[in-house]
Amino acid sequence: MSVFGTKEEVVERLNGLRRYNEWEKANPVELTPEQALAAISSLYCLMTSEAQQRCDDPTYRGVRIMNAALARLSG
Repeated sequence: MSVFGTKEEVVERLNGLRRYNEWEKANPVELTPEQALAAISSLYCLMTSEAQQRCDDPTYRGVRIMNAALARLSG
């Protein structure tokens, strides 16, 4: 089994993302830039201090795995 799961699991996630995209198109977010920034700030405040201090280096393994998975889904 790959780090992405079985073929069936990947297909199910892809189907879920497609369903979400359809829902998102039908339910657009209507936030001002100020409201969006305030929402992000609120989410950031909910994070632990350890998570807030974590380096945002895109070379982290999890980011590489996610990017590889997304590349396979879109290709």
